[in-house]
Amino acid sequence: MRKITFITLMMILGMSSVSFGNEKMYLCIPDKGVSLGGSSDSLDDSNELSGYKYIVKTEDDDSKMVSVKEVGKDYFFCKSGEVLRDNMYLNITSGVGESIKGGYVLTCRHPHTREEGGHTQNEFNLNLRKMIFNSYFMYFNMVRIGYIHSGKCEEI
Repeated sequence: MRKITFITLMMILGMSSVSFGNEKMYLCIPDKGVSLGGSSDSLDDSNELSGYKYIVKTEDDDSKMVSVKEVGKDYFFCKSGEVLRDNMYLNITSGVGESIKGGYVLTCRHPHTREEGGHTQNEFNLNLRKMIFNSYFMYFNMVRIGYIHSGKCEEI
């Protein structure tokens, strides 16, 4: 009787982790881009976009974007609930990341605030219905550095 109870319990626990798993991951690869670093050059050249790939993690059945990380990088592009430090350019410190869901679009956003105002520093939007994305990075200091990417995603 104990063996049957144990096996039944293990099956229930095993099934619940499979059936009710609430984390998902997506691989997003850009096919278009624009550099905002003082030049208006398009980044449509596949050589310039080939190094960019993003891993997007969601939870609660795609109701929250947990993080966005560029493949092969040590830092997060965006992470909900955390301040990003030592980011990709100039040791930037961002505001607290937030996840927003509107319809079929999940967004992870990091603000950058200063005494004279602020702006959105990083933003990643994933359309879950069309499986497309756009990402945005902007930093203002003495120079303007940034880019916009868009492309396709698939669940992994």
